[in-house]
Amino acid sequence: MFSPSNSDPEEDGPEPVPGQPPIKHILNSLDYALQPIVDVGTGVVYGYEAQIRNCIRTGASSTDDLLNQAHAQGFLPHLETALLRKAATKFMALRTAKGTKLFFKLDGRGLGENEDPRMNMDAILVEYGLQKSQVCLECSGRHQETLSDVSHHALSDLRQSGFMIALDDFGRGSSELRLLHDMSPEYVRIDRFFLSGIDSDPRKKLFVTTVANLAHVLGARVIAECIETEREFRACRDAGCDLVQGYFIAKPSAAPGSAKLFYDHIRAETPNGKRKEEQCRIRNELLQLPTVQFDSSMNDLLDLFVHNQDASIIPVLDANQEPRGIIHERDLKAYLYAGGPDDEDAKAALDFPLRSFVRACPIADIDSNADMLLVTFASSINSDGIIITQNFRYTGFLSATSLLKIIHEKRLQEAQDQNPLTGLPGNGAVSRFISKSACTTASDRHICYIDFDNFKPFNDTYGYRQGDRAIILFSELLQKHVTGNNSFHGHIGGDDFMAGFLTGDQMEIATRMRALRRAFRTDVESFYQPEHREQGFMRAQDRYGTMRDFPLLQCSISILTLRKGVPASTGLITEELGQLKGAAKATENGIALKTLAA
Repeated sequence: MFSPSNSDPEEDGPEPVPGQPPIKHILNSLDYALQPIVDVGTGVVYGYEAQIRNCIRTGASSTDDLLNQAHAQGFLPHLETALLRKAATKFMALRTAKGTKLFFKLDGRGLGENEDPRMNMDAILVEYGLQKSQVCLECSGRHQETLSDVSHHALSDLRQSGFMIALDDFGRGSSELRLLHDMSPEYVRIDRFFLSGIDSDPRKKLFVTTVANLAHVLGARVIAECIETEREFRACRDAGCDLVQGYFIAKPSAAPGSAKLFYDHIRAETPNGKRKEEQCRIRNELLQLPTVQFDSSMNDLLDLFVHNQDASIIPVLDANQEPRGIIHERDLKAYLYAGGPDDEDAKAALDFPLRSFVRACPIADIDSNADMLLVTFASSINSDGIIITQNFRYTGFLSATSLLKIIHEKRLQEAQDQNPLTGLPGNGAVSRFISKSACTTASDRHICYIDFDNFKPFNDTYGYRQGDRAIILFSELLQKHVTGNNSFHGHIGGDDFMAGFLTGDQMEIATRMRALRRAFRTDVESFYQPEHREQGFMRAQDRYGTMRDFPLLQCSISILTLRKGVPASTGLITEELGQLKGAAKATENGIALKTLAA
């Protein structure tokens, strides 16, 4: 049973009345803190999650314990309704609340049963001047086994009425994929287990990337919660998460005056020229289809189709201009024309809510690269295209034909900028990466220049064909050892290569480069004759025509690190790498490091 704690009774509020649910006492004891949920690309606050505070004052050990006791005593529906009022009061006190969303955790047990007051939560929103599309109900699968068919239908009805739905703690239980299918949520919140240390665990990053791709195909957004470090944040952004939340962004706060509109420290770097060009291509291909509001009438929808004869689909938006899905003309025909002109059911169809015809559609942001758009589209079934958003608001519709056109143009440009021997990005791409590294100061950057040692005598002795094989071998190894969204590998020409990293630690990069160097040294031995392998060297002419012994092929690696916040010119970078090249060849381990700091 609920009971007050041993703290100050004046702070705990009045004692609960015997025989009545202690809701008033609970509410007086509790407080709400709001934690920002932020756009991963812009740093702009998208919404606030309401988090219960001071549960101990109610006699409960945690929020889960509080709700479990309320459920056991039979007043959970009334408590959650009252908690929504308290959360809405806190939310509306924010000066930055306008245009953002309130994320409210809904336990959901018994939802829709016995005249459940939670089915009338829209009346509470009217009191506070909130739209239903401004409130997202966070539902977890932890009580999935106790939810009845009535509860599932009730949750669907809340979504159909306009509330947003988030699937919370995704990955914690065994039934989340089923819930993702059945609930069709607008948001998927990844469980903390998969986000803790994601920057150093490839399996976790693969899981989050896969979930993000699946969610986008189903028209949902992905929230990474409990992000505590910059590395976790960057890994989540690379994995395709749309929104982030956690102590690295901002701590929960019960003080309305502390709210901000955006957080500069997570704002993405300005896209380079190549990315801007790709974004421009995507924007130019967008179809500006007519749209309809989620709460519009069927007559409004039919008028749109009548006055836009070429439109076969119409995107559906909420009051904040965020997409909720699409309506396809063929779905309406199958329903409206099922009966004759005098069929009463056909006439009644005009009064049917249009939201019943909304189907999920793949969704992506305008910042998405073309390859990611292709993956999203290819993973969907019977999709007509992709809804494109900017800052989560509807921007246009990208058809399948337009997407293929963009991909074709991108492939042509890549082919023009590839080294013909290795297929790696060539000089133009190398120059662009160096320029980007020079001006991107949000993190440490690492530029690695790599060239072979003793390549000329090898090439002269074994011929150009074998020399080309050695170069191709190294290019394949380079691609295996230099991976990730913030990395780069290119072929300058001949036996000269470039690798780069826009994030990471210098020692970590050096370790990867040593592993690359060892792999090349081991694999290239098979290109030599047995006698040369046994000797560990070969005898050949040097550039001056003198015969001498040369060690087997190896490479030297120069690593130049630009510290966070330190700008540099491309000329300075090129000059520093040139000096490091000689230093790398003079070292015993073939690697030279230098750091440019403020």
